[in-house]
Amino acid sequence: MLTNSIIQIYNMLILIKSNKPKHMKILKLFMVIFVFFSGLNAQQEKEIDSLKADTLNLLNQEKKNFKFFGVTQFTFNQAYFENWVSGGENSVTGLLTVDYNINYLDKKKWVWDNNIMLSLGTTYLSGNSFFKKADDRLEINSVLSKKVNTYWNYSAYFNFKTQLLPGYRFYTEDGEDRKEEVSQILSPAIIQLGLGWYYKENDLAWFNISPLAARGIFVNKNYTQNLSPGEKYFGVERGASSIVSVGASFSGFMRSKLMENISMDNKFNFYFNYLYKIKNIDFEWNANIRLQVNEKISASLIVHLQYDDDLIKRLQIRELFGLGLVIDI
Repeated sequence: MLTNSIIQIYNMLILIKSNKPKHMKILKLFMVIFVFFSGLNAQQEKEIDSLKADTLNLLNQEKKNFKFFGVTQFTFNQAYFENWVSGGENSVTGLLTVDYNINYLDKKKWVWDNNIMLSLGTTYLSGNSFFKKADDRLEINSVLSKKVNTYWNYSAYFNFKTQLLPGYRFYTEDGEDRKEEVSQILSPAIIQLGLGWYYKENDLAWFNISPLAARGIFVNKNYTQNLSPGEKYFGVERGASSIVSVGASFSGFMRSKLMENISMDNKFNFYFNYLYKIKNIDFEWNANIRLQVNEKISASLIVHLQYDDDLIKRLQIRELFGLGLVIDI
């Protein structure tokens, strides 16, 4: 098939050399490209068809050990005001959320569950000079476990969190909007490792208990070298680039069906520091209530609470409600 394509290309090139109008030459050139790739495609199809049946069966058998599922959601919010007596600001917010799981189970009862979550969003308010973040999170979770019985497993887990885009502090100086970079990708980066027990009923309900967990917060040293004495940057002291602690953690996930077309996802994580202020519990809770309008359109309410002494000694709250496009796999 590839030989036939080459012969056809040669014949086409001879025709292009003839004294024809310019637009005809361009048309024939596109025909050459089309014929070439058609020949390659046909050859690839022939090679695929020639694979032995036992090889295909082996591939299918291995795929059965994996589960791949998740959701991609686009959320959009918009507000517009004109001659509105009580006032208001025009605004536009866009949010992309990607949340996928890759789970593996082999015949020896080894379980490997992985989750990757990415959320990026931006907001623009009329009259402002800059777009501002609505969200910027990248989180990876991985649990490797060995089954003890139907639900319980010995486990080792890994958690990684960071952001993808620079973060800014916005302020006004001499009547002009200005911004100062205060964070970036991998600054901070939070890594947590632990050993313990993993309880899993199914893909919609699980939790992990780790009495021995280490956590590290890593930052770019450029952000700490000019700190004032006693000041910290995400818990990292002046001139340093990391802080490490040892403690215990408890994390989990649960999806429940509130009504026929309304579901709620709950993710949570608690961390107890053995070395410093053990009474202070760092926690993170993320709830996502989704109303499925039809196969592609949904409304969602996201509530995200976080408290971490090392990051900021106040409760962090993020809430977003919007109408979105959903792609389920």
